[in-house]
Amino acid sequence: LLLVLLLLTSLTEIESALSMVKVTYWAGRGRAEPLRCILAAAGIRFENNFLQNRAELLELIASKKLAYEQVPLVEIDGLDLVQQQPTAVYIGQKGNLWPDTLKDQYAAGAVYAAAQDARGAIIMLPFSGNKEKVVADTDAPNGLFGRYVPKWEALLESKKFFLGDKASIADVAVFEVLDAYHQAFGEAQLQEKLKAFPRVLGLHEAVLGLGYVREWRDELRPKLFLEPSAYAQVVMATLTP
Repeated sequence: LLLVLLLLTSLTEIESALSMVKVTYWAGRGRAEPLRCILAAAGIRFENNFLQNRAELLELIASKKLAYEQVPLVEIDGLDLVQQQPTAVYIGQKGNLWPDTLKDQYAAGAVYAAAQDARGAIIMLPFSGNKEKVVADTDAPNGLFGRYVPKWEALLESKKFFLGDKASIADVAVFEVLDAYHQAFGEAQLQEKLKAFPRVLGLHEAVLGLGYVREWRDELRPKLFLEPSAYAQVVMATLTP
């Protein structure tokens, strides 16, 4: 009986370890926030492991968990996932946010990749502190509102999500870019920017209703993230030899 109890305890501990999801990055948006938002949209609870100094990063590299010595790292199902887009696809498949057909997989992947291009100017704001430049860059012909949002508006047509009634990582990625702009410039300015793009605005609201995205945005994340300037200082201190 004791042996059986020990075996059951061991199995429970293994199952608990495999069910635990951990995201390792700094305490800010950066390249991890799309993944956090996908986890939230899928209803997958996760633990944040925020890097605070260079020693922690070097220890992580030494652990061999980082295949390319880069974060974000998502530990899930006993795997150490790195590189953002394949990690997003893995979480999407696990959380029913990835389509079944090759055609739809391409469509979702293309929008996801475009969203990562579109967010570049915004995620650098904590390091530059130059809001005027970010506004100019996002309004430029090749920027978020000059190139990407009009394309997304056209792709949505009359659909709730890019693939119809079924949400995917593409929708969450677009939400996250707009959410980054919202965090930097406020609700009123985002609403003004999206006045001419009602379908994209509707998508933003629809994604807020997935999983626990709204809870993550409004309740959980504000308690966890550093102020942008403090986040930038920790990132630079961690990366500087």
